[in-house]
Amino acid sequence: MGKTTLDKSTGEWAFRPCRAPDDLVSAILEAGAWTDRIPTLKGISETAFLRPDGTLAASQGFDRQTGYFLAPTSTVLDVADRPTQADAAEALAELEEVFADFPYVDRSHAMVPIAAILTLLARPAIEGSVPGFIADASTRGSGKSLQTDAISTIGIGRSTAKMSWPPDATELEKVLSAYALRGAVCVNFDNVSSGFGGAPLDKCLTAVDTVELRVLGKSEVPAVAWRAVILATGNNVEILGDTTRRVLVSRVESPLENPEDRTDFRHPDLLAWVRDNRPRLVRAALTILRGFVAAGRPSQGLRAWGSFEAWSALVPTAIVWAGGADVMACRPEAGTSIEPEKAALLAVLEHWPTLTGGVPTTTKRALAALYPAKSPGERLPPDGFDDLRDALESVTNAKPGFAPSPKSVGYFLARVCGRWAEGKRLARRDDRKGFTEWRVETRKVGQ
Repeated sequence: MGKTTLDKSTGEWAFRPCRAPDDLVSAILEAGAWTDRIPTLKGISETAFLRPDGTLAASQGFDRQTGYFLAPTSTVLDVADRPTQADAAEALAELEEVFADFPYVDRSHAMVPIAAILTLLARPAIEGSVPGFIADASTRGSGKSLQTDAISTIGIGRSTAKMSWPPDATELEKVLSAYALRGAVCVNFDNVSSGFGGAPLDKCLTAVDTVELRVLGKSEVPAVAWRAVILATGNNVEILGDTTRRVLVSRVESPLENPEDRTDFRHPDLLAWVRDNRPRLVRAALTILRGFVAAGRPSQGLRAWGSFEAWSALVPTAIVWAGGADVMACRPEAGTSIEPEKAALLAVLEHWPTLTGGVPTTTKRALAALYPAKSPGERLPPDGFDDLRDALESVTNAKPGFAPSPKSVGYFLARVCGRWAEGKRLARRDDRKGFTEWRVETRKVGQ
C-alpha cells in the first residue's frame, strides 16, 4: 500500500509505501473475502521461481499468475529465455558439485537432493502434490542434515529449522497444522529414529492445495492451504505403510568406520560455499527447468508416478533431459531400502561374537561393553562397534549416542531370536540365576 505525496525538494509528486490504517485492515478482515478485488496470496517466495506457463518469475513483488509474492534475499541472475540442452547439462553439473562429497550408492540417489531443489523452485508451477525427500544413511556422521541444509539454502535462501519427529500421529497432526497455518514452504524432520509415516503425513504429501488438519488447542478441523515440501533425515529410516509410495530416498553409505573424521572434502565448509554461490546455483536450477519447458517438455520415456503426475512430468523428466539419472528409481517400493529390524539383526549377528568374546552374554553386560562409563552422548573412541550401536539405538528408539535400556534391547533380541540371516542366527539360554544370555550360532552343513 502507498500514498502520493509532494516531494518538497523537487516539487514533484511521488508514490511512497506506507502502513495501512488499522480501521481499513479491520474492515477488510471483517468482510472475510474480497476475491473479486483483492487477489489471494498463496505464499511468499524468497527465490525466483517457475510459473505454470513455463516462464520465470524473477521480479520483486506480487506475481498475479501464481498468487506468490517474490521477495528475493539474494541477487537474481538472468536466465536465458531458451536454454539449450547443453546449457542444462552444464547447469546440472553445477548442482552436482554441491553434493559431490557425499558417497551415494549410485547416481540416481545423487539426483534426489537436486530434485528437491528443483521442486522448491517449481512448486508454484506444479498443480498437484509433490513427494517427500528422505536423506538416509547407513551410519551417523554421514552428512544427512548437511544435505537438507544445502537443499533449503539454495531453494529458499536459508537452512530450514529442524523439527524432531513427533512420537505419535496426534502430535504429528498438530505439528503439520502449525506449519500449514504459518504458510511454510519447507518442513524438515531431522534424525528420524522411529517409523516415518502416518495418516497426517500421507494427507499432506498427497494434498492438492489444501488439507484438513486438526488445529492445536481447538476441536475444529479446518481445510488449510498446503504447499510445503517435506524433507527428512535419518539412519536406516523405517518408512511406514502408504508413505513408501509418497517419498524418494537418497541413500549414503560411507566406507569409513567414523565418517565424521573425514577431511578430504572438495568443499570443507559446504554451507559457506553454497551461500557464496547461491545466485549461480539458483540460476542453474532454473536453467534446467526453463530449458526443459522451452524445448517443449520432450518425453524421456519415464512412467508417470501416481498421485504425483504433474511433478513427475516436470522435475524427474527435466533432470533426465539435462543428462541426469532417473530419481524415481529411488522410491522405497523399488527395493532401495532395507527393513531396519533386519538391518539391526545383521549388525548383531556380525558384531555380537566379537563384542562378547564368543561367550553367551546378557543384554546388560553387552550394553556395558558397548557404552562404557562416560558422559551421556559423549563420543566414544573408535572400536568397530558403531554400526551395532546405531542399529540397537534405531530399533529401540533410543536417542542417538545414548545407551538403550537392557529391557528394550532384550525385547528386540527376543523378536529376532532363531531367525536365520546370512548363515547365522541368534540363540538364547538362561544362566543359573535365571537371566537370559544371548549368543550367535552358525548354520552347520545340512541344518
